[in-house]
Amino acid sequence: MNRSRLTTLGLLVLLPVAFLIGAGFFHLWTTGWIFWAWWPMAGCLAAAYILAWRWQKQAVNAVADEPPPMHYSDRDKQAWKRIEQEIRDSATVDVDEMSGMDLYSKVAQKLGPDLAKIYHPNASDPVGNLTIPEVLAVVELAASDLGVMARDYLPGGHLVTLDRVRQAQRAVKWYQRANQTYWAAAAVFDPIRTGMRYVAARAGLGKPLDLVKENLFLWFFAQYVRKLGFYMIELYSGRLKVGVERYKQLRKEAEAAERDSRVATDGTTIVVDTGKTAEARAVTIAVIGQVKAGKSSLINALLGDQRAHTDVIPATAHISRYELTVGNSRLILLDTVGYNQVGPDEDQFDATVDAAQQADLIFMVTHARNPGRDADVKLWKELTGWFKDRPELKMPPALVVLTHIDLLTPAMEWAPPYQWRTPTRLKEQQIAEAVKAAAEQFGDGPMAVVPVCTAEKKVVGIQEELIPQMTTLLGEARAVAFLRCVSAEADERQLERMFEQVKAAGRLLLSQMMK
Repeated sequence: MNRSRLTTLGLLVLLPVAFLIGAGFFHLWTTGWIFWAWWPMAGCLAAAYILAWRWQKQAVNAVADEPPPMHYSDRDKQAWKRIEQEIRDSATVDVDEMSGMDLYSKVAQKLGPDLAKIYHPNASDPVGNLTIPEVLAVVELAASDLGVMARDYLPGGHLVTLDRVRQAQRAVKWYQRANQTYWAAAAVFDPIRTGMRYVAARAGLGKPLDLVKENLFLWFFAQYVRKLGFYMIELYSGRLKVGVERYKQLRKEAEAAERDSRVATDGTTIVVDTGKTAEARAVTIAVIGQVKAGKSSLINALLGDQRAHTDVIPATAHISRYELTVGNSRLILLDTVGYNQVGPDEDQFDATVDAAQQADLIFMVTHARNPGRDADVKLWKELTGWFKDRPELKMPPALVVLTHIDLLTPAMEWAPPYQWRTPTRLKEQQIAEAVKAAAEQFGDGPMAVVPVCTAEKKVVGIQEELIPQMTTLLGEARAVAFLRCVSAEADERQLERMFEQVKAAGRLLLSQMMK
C-alpha cells in the first residue's frame, strides 16, 4: 500500500474523531459546562502524571535488574555489574540528549575501556589487542538487535522513515504555536478561568505526555546500553573470535537447547539412547568419586541395566562413556576411575580433571556411611582452582550424590519412601543427618546433596530426587557447554582463518591483475 492510500485511510479515520472533539468542545463552551467538566479531566490527567512518573523509574530499574545471561562466567558477571550501574545512571540523563547520537557514542567510548580493564587489568592498553573484525562484530550484533526491537515494539516502526520523522517534528512545532495562540486568545475573553485551565492543562496533560515521551526514550536508551554492554562483554571475553555468523549459530543452538531442556520432571522416564534419536547437543556429566562410593552402581541405576563395571578395583584407568536420554535431553555419562581416601594420584587426577573439562555437569558421588570425604573436598577445590585460572570458562554445576542410604541405621530396615526432609522415623533422621553432614563438608560448592540407593531391586531416589534436581541444572549446563565450545573454536580456528584470508586475498589480487 503506497503513501497516498495510507494518508487517505488515516484522514478518513481521524476526521470523524476530530469533528466529534470539536463539536463536544463547542457544546461545552456555549453551555458554560466546560469549566466544570475540565476539573475531573484534570484529575484523571494528574493521576496519569503520577503513574507515568512511577512507571518511568520502574522501566529503567526493570532493565537493570534483569539477570545476566546464563552462560556468563564469574568474570563476566563482574563486568555485568558495570552495565547495570550504567543503566541505572541513564535515569538521570536529560531526555533531549537521548534524541541525539552524541550520547550513544559517548556511552560506548566510556564503557569500552571500563570493561576492558576488568578482562585485562594489567595491560597498559586493555583495548589494544582487539581485532578489527571483533570490534565491527559488536556494532553489527548490537545494531541488529536494536533494529529488531524497533521493528517489533515500536508501533508502525517498519513504516517510519526519516522524512516522516521530520514531518512529525514540524507538526509538533505547528501544534505548539497553534496551542499558544489559542490560550492567548482565550485569555482575552476570560482571563481568570483561562488561567486556571491553562495551569490544569500543563500539570494534567502536558506533564504526563512529557513523561511518556521520556519513558520511551529512557527504555530505548536502557536497552541500548544493555545490548551494547552484552556484546562488549562477549568481545572482551574472546567469544566473538569465532566470527559473527558462527557466534550466532552457536548462540542459537545453545538457546534452543536450553529451551528444550525445560522438560517436565513429574513421571519422567529414562530411555537408553543409541546416539541416533537425539539431534540436540548432548549434556555431558562427569561422575567422579572414591573407590566403592557407588559410581558404577549409580550409572547402572540411571541406565537401567548392568552395563557399568561394579568391581571394587577399577577395571581400567580410562574414562568410560555411556549415553541415555531424559525427556528431550540427551545425556553422556563419563565414568571416571575411582580414587582412595588419600586422594587421586597424578594419573587419576589428570583423568578426573580431563573428565571435568569435558563436562557440563558434575556428579560428586560419596558413600553415606563414609565420613572420610577429605579427598573429595580436596579434589573439588582443585577443580575449582583449575576453572578459576581460566576465567573464560564457567565451572560446571554439580550435585553431591549420597549413595548407600540403605545401610544407614537401622541397616536391616528398608521400607521406602523415606521423607527425610521432614523426618519422623529413625531411618529418615539418619538420612537427613547424612545429607547435612555432606553439605557442610563441601560448603558452598555443589548445588545440592541428593540421597539415593542404587542397590539392585532397591533403587530409590533416582526418579524422585536425582532426575528432577539434574533437570533444573540442564539450562546452566548448556551454558557451560556453549562457553567451552566457543573458547575451543576461537583457539583452534585462528591459523585456519589466516590461511583462508591469505587465499581470499590472493584470489582478489589475481582477479584484479587479470582485468
